[in-house]
Amino acid sequence: MNRADEIRAKAARQKAREQAAATDEVSAPAPPAAPTVRAKPVRSTVDLPSGRHSSLKTWCTETATELGRARVTTQDVVNALVHRLLTDETLARKIRQDLRNQ
Repeated sequence: MNRADEIRAKAARQKAREQAAATDEVSAPAPPAAPTVRAKPVRSTVDLPSGRHSSLKTWCTETATELGRARVTTQDVVNALVHRLLTDETLARKIRQDLRNQ
């Protein structure tokens, strides 16, 4: 096969792919796209009074020592609290009451 034949064969394959794609588009509409799932975590911030922040940091340090870990971060604590809040109805009721009293 010479170079001209290779080019013609390549052009024919491309044309066949384009025709197949056009036929597919006309005969079957594309299914609705699945909702995208966010892969990256969502950042949340919280403003704490200075004394409460200091107490939280002290608690994190003490807890890290208790657990035998190098550290426990505020993020670790907030993640655990949110998980517990969403799965423990008793805690959720207590938090709702705290919010009412604020």
